[in-house]
Formats: sequence, structure tokens, C-alpha cells
Amino acid sequence: MRRLAAISFAALVIVLCLPAIAEASFGIDGFTAQVLAEGGAPATAAGSHPVALELAVGLAGSGAFAGGDLRDLDLELPPGLLENPTAVPVCSQADFLTPRSSPWEKSQSGESCPDDTQVGTITLTSSHAGGETRTFGLFNLAPPPGAPAELAANAYGVPLIFVPAIRQGEGDYGVTLRARNLSQLLSIDSLRLSVWGTPWSLLHDPQRGNCLKEAEPSFGWAKCSVGRPAQNPAHAYLTLPTSCEGPLSFVARAGSWQGETAESSAQAPALEGCDSLSFDPEAHALLVNPRASSPSGYRFEIDVDTSGVTAPGSRAPAPVRKAVVELPAGVTINPSVGAGLGVCTPAQYAAETPTSPPGGGCPNESKIGDFTVRSPLVAGGIEGAIFLAAPLRNPSGGLLAVYLVAKNVQRGFLVKVAGSLSADPATGRLIASFDRLPQLPYSQLVISFREGQRSPLATPAACGEYSTAAALTPWADPSVVRRSSLPLRIAAGIGGGPCPSGSPPFRPAVAGGSLNSQAGAYSPFYLHLTRDDGEAEISSYSATFPPGLLGKLAGVPFCPDAAVAAAVGRSGVEEREHPSCPEASRIGRTYSGYGVGSVLSYAPGSLYLAGPYHGAQVSVVAIDSALVGPFDLGTIVIRSAVRIDTTTAQARIDSAGSDPIPRILDGIPIHLRDVRIYLDRPRFTVNPTSCDAEAISSTLSGSAAALGAGGSTSLATSSAPYQAFDCGGLGFRPRISLRMRGPHRRAKRPSLRVVVRPRPGDANIAAAAVTLPSTVFLNQANLRGVCTRPQLAADRCLPGSAYGEATAYTPLLERPLSGKAYLVASDNPLPDLVFALRGEGFAVNLDGRIDAAPGGRLRATYATVPDAPVTKFVVRMFGGRHGILENGGNLCAAAQPVRARFLGHSNRGWIAHPRLRASCKGGTR
Repeated sequence: MRRLAAISFAALVIVLCLPAIAEASFGIDGFTAQVLAEGGAPATAAGSHPVALELAVGLAGSGAFAGGDLRDLDLELPPGLLENPTAVPVCSQADFLTPRSSPWEKSQSGESCPDDTQVGTITLTSSHAGGETRTFGLFNLAPPPGAPAELAANAYGVPLIFVPAIRQGEGDYGVTLRARNLSQLLSIDSLRLSVWGTPWSLLHDPQRGNCLKEAEPSFGWAKCSVGRPAQNPAHAYLTLPTSCEGPLSFVARAGSWQGETAESSAQAPALEGCDSLSFDPEAHALLVNPRASSPSGYRFEIDVDTSGVTAPGSRAPAPVRKAVVELPAGVTINPSVGAGLGVCTPAQYAAETPTSPPGGGCPNESKIGDFTVRSPLVAGGIEGAIFLAAPLRNPSGGLLAVYLVAKNVQRGFLVKVAGSLSADPATGRLIASFDRLPQLPYSQLVISFREGQRSPLATPAACGEYSTAAALTPWADPSVVRRSSLPLRIAAGIGGGPCPSGSPPFRPAVAGGSLNSQAGAYSPFYLHLTRDDGEAEISSYSATFPPGLLGKLAGVPFCPDAAVAAAVGRSGVEEREHPSCPEASRIGRTYSGYGVGSVLSYAPGSLYLAGPYHGAQVSVVAIDSALVGPFDLGTIVIRSAVRIDTTTAQARIDSAGSDPIPRILDGIPIHLRDVRIYLDRPRFTVNPTSCDAEAISSTLSGSAAALGAGGSTSLATSSAPYQAFDCGGLGFRPRISLRMRGPHRRAKRPSLRVVVRPRPGDANIAAAAVTLPSTVFLNQANLRGVCTRPQLAADRCLPGSAYGEATAYTPLLERPLSGKAYLVASDNPLPDLVFALRGEGFAVNLDGRIDAAPGGRLRATYATVPDAPVTKFVVRMFGGRHGILENGGNLCAAAQPVRARFLGHSNRGWIAHPRLRASCKGGTR
């Protein structure tokens, strides 16, 4: 009875323990990795081909009472340990799924794959076979689309498939063997995967096909050989990494059908002999368009002898890890590339996958070239593109960066490399750096920037011998650098013409005019400057505008100097979105074209009115957001001094007092080719009232030296015709009044007040002559002093030479111009009477000749009056002891006739006969 109770208790314990056994957690119970050389020793020679790679995984919680059955298994190989699916033929899916009929294979679980497609074995311990350990052949199957290969065994009639996946991290390109949705029928307890380094090696004949040792261990190699070595040379299937940085690390990740996961890692000994690997890549460089001052593509190529990748007794060469390429002097970024160009953001670059469609990652509009990788491991090559990376938002953080992206969609290969470009800030010379190039062994790597009018590069301006400097560093030893100088030659000029010689020509073209050429009308004004490729670069500009073409400054505030200074350091985007100068000071806009070739990149800008600059009365500030396509080159600020001629009031841009035009920004030569200036503020620019043929006379300087070098400049003058029309439609009838104040009797010196009032809309006065009555004459004895011409030019006439004052009211200025009336020395018998008008920084001298008209009457003639609108002109000549006008009789005794002759800029004349009024008894007469 006691024994029965004990048995019952034991049974109860077993029953109670069953759920605990059934709920045992899923996990990896041991993971080992070995890379074996001949004889079973570890394979440690970098770049060599091992006899076999063996990965063994034990599983916990599996079997008859498993807490979870194996569903997914990933075996991650170290970076650089690669399998070559092209080394052996492929087995069709039909042959793989057809059981082999063989007297040696009792289970009928073998495959009908050809023996020469076998690449290893899989050994399983499975509860499906009652815990029996069995070995099955591992075959190279025709892969599905998007996979580089497919390795499979038919275990007990159930396919066990591993699909190699290339890890797409930059420069890694390690392989992960992935098995998905393994059948629960297998119920695997442990798995040993043996992948042969050289599948056709005679060493593996006893394990090939039906010659597996478990089927017929005594059968010799001759039956199982794939053929005579002479007709069927062996090719290496596995290649060890060419880097000796620490032990080889392997990772196993397993997942169960119940959703549990586990992970384990293992290591194999570190590799040796990296210093003895061959590293003899050949670099080649080519300018696609070897012509001076032209847009050009550029091809850089690395060629490597990769015969050691497939030759079993050889070692793979060390692949290039880093390439630093210094382009020839004078080869620079071509701003033309920016026209319509997009960029690839970091997120878009990350979205590039082996199967992403064109534009699914980096947008098509950011493509600037082609990228190709040829590898003995990938049939058909890996093709792709060069994409412009978003400036400043890229791994290098620089303005210039690219992404190299190449794919083989059919085989699931993706190569991604981030490259940086730096440009010398003084010369624009480019250095391209590509780090972590693929560890994948490649026979050829080609980086080819596109050709055509929007090529990203511009060639040097002169013919001659040039060279590309290349420095290549291997993965095996970063301290090794292979340097080479790759010759290039520029042998023709633009379009295949003769090579340029001597100083470059400089023949810029200038055109300009008013959009509405009606005389006297307010109209927008435009100016257009252009130059051709091959000419000297524009470095400064000066111009003299036609007389009468003026700007209305009244009501336009100056952009503060502090705002102009602050604009210099701003980004282009910041300036575009938040202009430095107030909108109220804006008088126009610019549109500038940059680049080499027939297609230019254009950037808009604004023109602002600013105050005095370098001695000029006023200045114009061009502030351009230098946004050349996707490149933000900052803000270009060019302040031009505008001077007004003191005699004609002509406006001119003085290059001596203006800022130079920059040639290079952030290492990118801008190659300014086209400048369009529009003064389009409403009612700002007024046309002359003269219809004479005039011109916009321009002088430009061009830099004849290479960037970063000193040298002389070239000067060029250009004249663009300008002529207003319909002067005949302008009226001309100015009014004039004269009045003497003070004593009217003989020998007295009263003051004289003259007021001239042109009618609104009439032509401006071009000349005037006023003849006083015979009763008024010049008292030369009262001349105290005369101003010299140098004193007048320096605005330093002595007070004693002033004999009156004048004021001119004009709608062009906020306040009138006013100043003294000086007697100034001249070649004439009498001194000239000059009205020195000053105001708001401007100076205009109305130079009049004093003489005697027929009959001896005193006359003042002003032969040159600026073509500028004036609403009122007032002159007051002093009287009393400082007066120089003396009565020759009683002004009140009779009417005092005055003769005034006016000539308009429209070439129409007017004669007026006003009376000289005087202060007489009983009122003015």
C-alpha cells in the first residue's frame, strides 16, 4: 500500500511538472562560429578563402515539449566576410523540390540539384526524427527578385531556406543569412550550418550530393567530383574580410512561432596579414569637355584587379576605403548647375533602399551625375546616380556635399556613400572626399558628373597641362596611402576654337533705356550688362547717364548705414525673407545671372537708396540674396556712389567710390555674366525733356587674372543710345517777375528779387538771358571781392565775394536747393555771376555771364541750365552798401522794360517782357 502511494505521488509530481516543462522559455542555448582553414585550424589570413564557415546554434525550450518552436533565424556575419553567388551554378526550384532517387538515400529526402550547385551542408537535430542528427546538402538556388542569392536544404522533404541579405550601412556591406517561417514540422533542437569556402574543392567531395557521409561514408571522391579540375576550375565562394580590426563578430537572432525572441553572439579569432594584402588600385580622371572656360562633366574611376576574389589559392586585394581627389587647378563649381536643381535631404537619403523606385528617396531633380560599381560578386553591376546633398544639412555639414547611391534591384544590392566637397575660398579649387567606400570587392568604381550646359563644373580659362591628385586609402591599413597624379589637358578654346592667348578679351555689352520714353514723363528705367564666356570677369562698373535722366529722391528715406552693414553677414534666405533695408527705401530690383555656358542660374536682388558714400552725395545699395539654385552663398552687398555733376546735374555711378563686384563666394566662383537692373519704384525716375540723341556711357573693369592671383585689370567702354521722344508735345512758357526793393532814385543801390516760375508739365529751361533796363547798371567800384574758380570748386568762396542768394524749388528733393550768388573770376571782361546752390548734400552751380547787351543794357546769360524740373527759382541780389546794382535814373519816373529770353530743353523758345517793379511813392510800380 505504501509502495502504491509512492508511485501515485511520483505520478502526480510528473503530471504537475508537465506544464512547467511545456512552458519552458524560448532561447538560444549556445552559439558558436568558426572559420576553418585546411586541417581544421582557424583561418586567420585576411582576404583569404577559408575551407568552411561553420555556425552552430542550440535552441532552448524546443523539442517535443517546446515553449516555442523556431520560426525565424538570422545569422549575422562580420563586415567584409562575403559570399560569392556567381562562383557556382544555380539549382532551379524545380530540381530542388524533386526528391532524388538513389539506392544510397533511404529517406528519399535528398534533392535533385546538380552536384556542382552545392555550397555546404546543414546538420539538424530535430524531434521530427526522434532526436536523430542528420546532415543535408546546402545548395545555391536561383534567387528570388531582390535577393543576391538563396541557400537551401531539403530536410526530410521540408525546405529550409536561407536568403543572404546585404546590410546597407555605409561601408559595412556585411551579409546576414536569414531564414523565415521555418516549418514547425522540423521542430529543430540544434542546427549547424557549414558553408564551404571553395565549393568545388576536392576536400568536399565526400559530402557532395548523395555522397554525404551519413548516406554512404565509404564512397570515394571520384564518384562525387564535379569534374576534372582542368575543365572545371574551382572558384572561391567565401572571402574573409580585408580588415584586421579585432576579432570577427557573429550574431544569431532567433524568433519563435509564439512571438518570443532571443539573441546570442560569438567571435572568431582576429585576422592577420593585412599589411601583406595587395593594394594596387589604378585611378583615372577625365574632363568630359577639355575646352577652356566651358561647362564640363568629370569622370573619376578606380580600377582594381579582383582576380584574387575568385581564385582559391589567392587573397583578395584590400578594397579602397577612402578616396580624396583634388581636382585640377581652375576646375571649379559652375553656378549654372543651380538652375532648376533640387537637393536630397538626410531623410530622403535614408529612404533609399534596394527596391525604392527612382525618386522614392533622393529626388530626380537632385541628380548631378552617375555612379557605377562593378563587382565579381554581382552579375550585371550596380548602377546609380550622384545626388546633390542639402547644403549644410548633410553628414559633413558643408555647403557642398553629394550622395552616391547605386543599386542592383534584381539582386538586392545597394551602395550608399556620403561624399564631401570643399572649395578653396580664394581659388575655388575643389577637393572631393569619399570615406567608407564599399568593403564589397569591386573591380571598377566610377563617379561621373554629368556633362552638358548644366554641368556642375567649369574648366580653367587657359589651355595647358593640368592634373588631378588622388589619394587612396585601403580598409586593411588606414596608414597606407596610394597617391597618384592624373594628367589632364585643355587643348582648345570655347566651342573647339583656338586656345585663348594673352590677356582675355573684355567686350561687355550695355543696353538700357526707359520703358516709357515720353519726354518729361516718370518711367521705370532698366540697364542690362552682359559678357561672354572667355572674357575677363566684371569687377567694377561706372556709368554716366543722359542729362535729365534723374531720380525723385523726395519721399524716399535712406536705408540706414547700420542696416547696410548688417546685411553683409546674413544668409541669403534670411535676407530674402527679412530684408535688411526698409521697404520705403527700395527703389528697384536686380536680376543677375551666374555661370558658364548658355544656361545660367539667376538670383534676384533689391536696390535701395542710401546716403552719402565715399564723398558722393547719395548712393544706391544693391542687396542680393545669393541663392544660386540650392546654394545659399550669403548676401552680396554692393554700394555704388552716385555723383551729380555740378554744372549739368547729370547722374553718374563712380566706380572709384563704389564697392567692387565679388568674383567668388564661399569658394564658388560666381562667373557673373548677366546683370539686369530695374529702377521701377513708381514715379521715381523722370525722363529728360530734351529729345536730343544721348547715350548711357559705361566703363567696366574686368579682372584678367586667375582667382587668388594678382594681376592687372582690363577696361572697356560701351555706349548705349538713349533718346526721349515727343518733345514737341511739351509746352514752354515760363513766367518771370523782377522787383527792386529800396531807394528808387539815381545813384542808389536797391536789392533785386527775380522769380522764375516754369509751368508744370512744360519742358525744363535749358538756357536763359535777362536784360535789365538801361536805368540799372553794374557798379564795378563796389566790387569787394571775386571768388576764384578753385575756391568755387572747393566750395570755399570768401564771404566778400557773395552779392546775393538764390533758391531753386524742385519736386525731386524734399527741400529746395539754395546758396549764395558769387562773382567768380572768368576770362570774360566782367566776372561771372554764379548761383552756388546747395542742399541735401547736392551741389549745382548755375554759371552766368555778365555783359552788355546791344544798347549798353546790363545782361546776365545762363547758357547751361540743368534739365531738371523746377517749380520756382528765386534770386535776390543784395542792395545797400553791399549791392552791386545801381540806379542810373529814377526807377519810378517811367516804366522799366525787361527782356527775358528762355530756351527749353525741348528746343522751344520763349521771350517775355516783364516790367521791373520798384518801390515807388504810392505803391509798387
